[in-house]
Amino acid sequence: MTTTLPGLPRMFGRALALRCPRCGSRRTFVRRWFGKHDRCRTCGIRWRREEGSELGALTMNTILTFGALAVGMAIAFVATSPDIPVVPVVLVLGAIAIVMPIVIYPFTYTVWLAFDLRVHPPDPAELADAAAAVAGAAAPAGERVRSSEDA
Repeated sequence: MTTTLPGLPRMFGRALALRCPRCGSRRTFVRRWFGKHDRCRTCGIRWRREEGSELGALTMNTILTFGALAVGMAIAFVATSPDIPVVPVVLVLGAIAIVMPIVIYPFTYTVWLAFDLRVHPPDPAELADAAAAVAGAAAPAGERVRSSEDA
């Protein structure tokens, strides 16, 4: 298992394609649009690397949404000044405020993981845990211990 990480542009490119920023696999932790596996199913790296790691993705989602609202307001005000149609502008901005966080939700998690991996590279213990998780997932079904979810 490699301990070096790809360059930051490559990690962000992978993240924006909803791939694992570390290994580039499509079998990442994104399960459904709002569902996540605990870790990448190929390299085993956890997306929740420390307590409160969701805060980074949530903050990124909020900043991008508020940025889109600010740009939308600026465009609406410049395009319709001096008679600003308040109701249509509010309805469009309200739709942006509702739809934008939903659309970018999984991307913020993968991009945040790319940033987190670059700022705090995985230590040998974390890499060993990831390798063990991948090896455990690859074990034949008869050798795995059944959990309550398997039943």
